[in-house]
Amino acid sequence: MTNTLSNSEQAESRDSLGRIRHVLVALFICVFVATLVIQGISIWRSYQAALAKAEQEMLLLTRAFEEHVGRTMESTMFALSAIEQDAVFQSCVAVKDPACLHAYLQRVVARYPQLSSLAFAWDTGELAASSVKHPIAKINVANAQFFRVARSRPQARYYIAEQQSDPIIQHDVIPFVTAILDSKNNFSGVIVAGLNPDYFQKFYNSMANNKDIVIRLFRDDGISLARYPFLAGEVGRDISHQNFFERVSSGTEKGIFYESHSLDQAAKIYGWHRVVGWPLGVSIGIDRDAVLATWWRETYITLGIAFTLLLAGSALLIYVLRQLTRLERTEADLYLTKVAIENGADMAIWLDPAGHIRYVNATTCHRFGYAEHDLLAMRFRDINPDFKPDSWPKFWNLLRQHRHLFDEICLKTRTGESFPCEVHSNYILFKGQEYNCAVVRDISERRMQEEAIVKSEQQLRLALEASSTGLFDMPLDGRRTAITSPEYDRLLGYEPGELVETFDKWKEQLHPIDKEQAVSAYRDYYAGHSAQFAVDFRRKIKRGEFRWFQTRGKFVDFDSRGKPSRLIGTMTDITERKEAQDRITELANFDSVTGLANRNLLRDELRLALASAEKYNRKLAVLFLDLDRFKTINDSLGHSAGDMVLSQLATRLRQIVGKQDILSRLGGDEFVLVLADLPNPLIAGDVADRILSSFQQSFTLEAGNFATSTSIGISVFPDDGHDPDVLIKNADVAMYQAKTNGRNNYQYFTADMNARASERLILETSMRNALENNEFELYFQPQVSLETGLIIGAEALIRWHHPEKGLVSPVKFIPIAEESRMILPIGNWVMLEACRLAAQWQRAGLAPITIAINMSPMQLHQANLLQLIQTALDQSGLAAQYLEIEVTESVMMQEVEQVMLTLQGIKRLGVKLSLDDFGTGYSSLAYLKRFAFDKLKVDQSFVSDISSDPNDAAIVMAIIGLGKTLGMSVLAEGVETEAQLAFLRSAGTDSIQGYLFSQPITAAQFETMQIQKKGLSL
Repeated sequence: MTNTLSNSEQAESRDSLGRIRHVLVALFICVFVATLVIQGISIWRSYQAALAKAEQEMLLLTRAFEEHVGRTMESTMFALSAIEQDAVFQSCVAVKDPACLHAYLQRVVARYPQLSSLAFAWDTGELAASSVKHPIAKINVANAQFFRVARSRPQARYYIAEQQSDPIIQHDVIPFVTAILDSKNNFSGVIVAGLNPDYFQKFYNSMANNKDIVIRLFRDDGISLARYPFLAGEVGRDISHQNFFERVSSGTEKGIFYESHSLDQAAKIYGWHRVVGWPLGVSIGIDRDAVLATWWRETYITLGIAFTLLLAGSALLIYVLRQLTRLERTEADLYLTKVAIENGADMAIWLDPAGHIRYVNATTCHRFGYAEHDLLAMRFRDINPDFKPDSWPKFWNLLRQHRHLFDEICLKTRTGESFPCEVHSNYILFKGQEYNCAVVRDISERRMQEEAIVKSEQQLRLALEASSTGLFDMPLDGRRTAITSPEYDRLLGYEPGELVETFDKWKEQLHPIDKEQAVSAYRDYYAGHSAQFAVDFRRKIKRGEFRWFQTRGKFVDFDSRGKPSRLIGTMTDITERKEAQDRITELANFDSVTGLANRNLLRDELRLALASAEKYNRKLAVLFLDLDRFKTINDSLGHSAGDMVLSQLATRLRQIVGKQDILSRLGGDEFVLVLADLPNPLIAGDVADRILSSFQQSFTLEAGNFATSTSIGISVFPDDGHDPDVLIKNADVAMYQAKTNGRNNYQYFTADMNARASERLILETSMRNALENNEFELYFQPQVSLETGLIIGAEALIRWHHPEKGLVSPVKFIPIAEESRMILPIGNWVMLEACRLAAQWQRAGLAPITIAINMSPMQLHQANLLQLIQTALDQSGLAAQYLEIEVTESVMMQEVEQVMLTLQGIKRLGVKLSLDDFGTGYSSLAYLKRFAFDKLKVDQSFVSDISSDPNDAAIVMAIIGLGKTLGMSVLAEGVETEAQLAFLRSAGTDSIQGYLFSQPITAAQFETMQIQKKGLSL
């Protein structure tokens, strides 16, 4: 064995660490370069994807606008053709009666919302009449381009001129001109229809949706007819020089181009489309910077993450390099340590299994009196007088097993002196060779010291073991210092001997609340009312905090007057026990989620508040709160999210209630607020208003913000009851009335609410037996095709024949079914029964039709919904394509991803999907695309006024256009008049349902209607 490392070994170690350092640096550089390349490629691809998405969206919008423009032009052309052929108009022209022409044109223009005016001019160009007013000033339009074109080409059907000011109404119009020929086909004048540019503005508003979108309408000769939003210099501009126009001229139907216009200084992405059948084209553009805004934001985030990761990698590299440096230092330290061991205070002896001494340090040589080479030539038995050869193998087996052994033995020096020592044996395997690296310490002096203090140590140990708590001997005169045990000092946060304790100091450090109790316990013991001084109190310790202690003691000395002068006792820390007791009390009386009073504490506090209100003749109000749709949070986000909402709500309520009021959580999402000492019951309504207002701010959850509302019921003492349970029950009844009234409101309790609550309970109870008693029946409202007039389907609607109440309206029992979750078995029954009847009619030889059923949001969240649908189809034998499931827009806004998966599963079964009540909720083109509905149902709220309200008419037109564009059939609900039917037919609606054709009828009546092949007269 050598005592130092060779120079070659040290050099080899340094070279190895250097190579590792170089490899790590090279690897980091490679990772850095690869990261930059990958990030660059990813950013470029996302850039291309952002532009491609914008281009696709522009093409889709131009298609919708192209259809709208085409329908507008066809409607205008139809109007002019009808005028030209109308006998009334021809008679007015024949007699040249301006008043007659004005009246006729005025009546016609009212039918076409896209027209601002209608005018007629003679072949001389003199304006004969206008729909706007009569009489009119003498105006000649012979020099107008549209007149010249119509006169030069009288056989042409029409001519669309540039946007210009109407000389009669002084408002910009787009002239739509057609020539009038007399019986000899000679040019006799023109009819000018003034298209209102604002008509397209409405469509633009419906499409823009807060986006920076530009719409342009242009002729095929390149003249811009209209631009939205309006921009000076754009209308009438010739755009035929632009690159994309070459494709328009070549007959290409649609395309994409980019333009940076000098008028608005914005680079835009345009999609363009030729208007089919018309010499027109449309283009829609969006600001390129707005399209790339999200891409820039994501790029910055990506670069930030990459930069952070590179920084982290750099930090890791620096850390590893520093560790390598530390390793080099450690090797040097090991070398120095070995040098230190050579001359350390302890002896070091290395032995092999044969007992040969293989290494000794200088301290060993000095203590034994041998030279190093002498000891290395010896065996361990030569220096161990008590060595036993038969025990040596056993010792090595134990050392191999335990690795570390300790023993006390005696060794002898060269002079034969024997000395005690303790040996720490350590097993080491070095280069395949086993060693016992023993650290030997001479304990001769320690043995003598130990023997000297054994007796005193035993006495001290007995005294300390006798006391498991702090001990004190306290003089009661307040000036002399007490004698305290080390444990007593430690309990108060001091080191043993550091505390200077006196009776006055003990009293000063008591908690103010507990001081009177401690003094009272001292007096009771002094007066003989108790056997000892015993008290639990809080005392300030050295760190400044208060902890609970329990003290027991007795007087041991008295002065000449018999007054106690000394107190001896014990002190124990009982803080943990007190905290456990407080926690038990809290769990028994307070809600663990919100920290509010629970049901038990509420009853106790309310009982006391009622007693006080009755004693002082005061009013008291009980507010019962129930969160609306709270179950949605627990079902979708988990109970932890629900607990966060409850905790935040409790915080808000604490800020509203007064100090004298009682706030509690009954359980679930129910809270009770007791307003004490009310001068006027109306104040409870003011508090309820403040609570409702607090719900305008959404709740912050880990998954995002969540908005909800609450329904509140109010009962007043003594008007609505004298007992806590009665007041809470009546407030609960009033709360349910608030929910019935549409939620997010409050209601005071009234006597008739009990009757309504009882009726609701009776309905809910009866509903549970209705399925078993076959009280439900399906009615069917036919759906009629506007192309053939034949029945193509029906919507299945549930009716309840109550044995006592007769026919119960769905409006009355469906909300109760949803709240009680009875909607699940009822909805499944509707699906089974509808499929059964549809299959039965087909087997009877009737034409196959589609049966539509409504599905509530709760049904869509059933885990086995797809299995239930498949079971209904299998049991009935109905093919999947004849079943249609209707969902409302609100369903799409709840847990979008989960709903999308469910609807995709329904589609995979072959079942059709329709979107009901479209336009009444969160209408979204994006959701229409994602959910791939087969049918779009226009809500009856829009249909009812389409013949009289231009806004509703425009909305219906837009909905129909969107549905057609996305490849869906469009059905209008609630059609009741011929005017509504005519409008919907002209707008291109596929089918209708409503009282115009049939109200909901029984299954037997609907079967008879199919047998008779009743249809709609078109």
